[in-house]
Order: sequence, then structure tokens, then C-alpha cells
Amino acid sequence: MSATARSAALVLTLCLVSCTDDPTADPVTAPTPSLAAGGVVRATGSGTHLRVGTEGEELTTFAFSAVRGPDGGATGQWEYRFRVAGFRVHGRVTCLSVAGNQAWIGGVVEKVVTDDPAFESLLGLEMWWRSVDNGEGRGAAPDVTTGLGFGFEGVPITAESWCRDQPLTLVARDVATGNIQIVGE
Repeated sequence: MSATARSAALVLTLCLVSCTDDPTADPVTAPTPSLAAGGVVRATGSGTHLRVGTEGEELTTFAFSAVRGPDGGATGQWEYRFRVAGFRVHGRVTCLSVAGNQAWIGGVVEKVVTDDPAFESLLGLEMWWRSVDNGEGRGAAPDVTTGLGFGFEGVPITAESWCRDQPLTLVARDVATGNIQIVGE
């Protein structure tokens, strides 16, 4: 496969992983006012979710820890492993905003682990997602997370605009195993 064909396949795969223009694809309602405005906010999570890819249902593993300080600056780390596609991405958190039980998190890809050199083009890209904490215990609905959005050339969204604007446009998926927690201090 040529480098151009691999790059095109990569873009198509990543769009299938995370993109949609249909906000009705998300069962979560619009956000409520911000949690702990001006205070410290933490969003953490790890687990798995199933997504429908080119080969059918595919298991994706994720983990993240993000903290927004009183000054609005965000720190943290995240990692997503796309098992069927055979790669994982790791990076640092650059932004976090919270409304109610939802967190919008963005960052920069700092490491790509793969045998396919086409995925190396993800290094340095901004990326973003949204997660929902639906509570704890047997009676709680499953937590929810979205696929990743990536800042490819020509994409009008940045990690910062994602966190600021709090859109509901990426496909939301129930967390199959694991937990998400969003708390203010």
C-alpha cells in the first residue's frame, strides 16, 4: 500500500472511530452550569467501550486523569488503545471544562505505539473527547465516553475550542467496564 493510500486509510479509520455531525447520536442532554467555577476540578476515568468499526464491534481501552486548577490551566495524561487497529496513543492534557456531570477534555498526542508507520502522523496532533459520570453503584446508568476527535489539517476544531464550546457532536458510547469520575473541590 502506498504512503498516500495509507494516509487516506488512516484518516478514514479515525473518522470512523470518532466523528459524527449528528448531535442526535448522543443520548446525553445539553450541559448544566459548570461545576466548581473558579475551583479545582478533576476528571478521571479508565475502562473499555465497544465501537463499531470496519470489522464490526471493536474493543477500545482508555485511561485519563485531568485536573483544572483555579487559574483555568489544565494538566494530566491520557491514553487510548485501539486494539483492532493495532495502535495506541498517549498524550498530555491541555484543557478541561466541566458542566454538571460532563467533562470536555483536550490534549496533544505525544506518543504513538504501533507497527504501522502511517499512524506516526498522529504525533503532535491535538485531540479531544467528552466523558459523562453517571454516578456509582448498581442503580446508576453506565458512564459514557466518546471517541476521539483529531485536529487534522482543515478541521476547524482545536482542543481549546472543544473545551470552551462544549459540543455534543462526537459519538457517545457506554463504558462497558471501568469508571469515570468528575468532581470539584
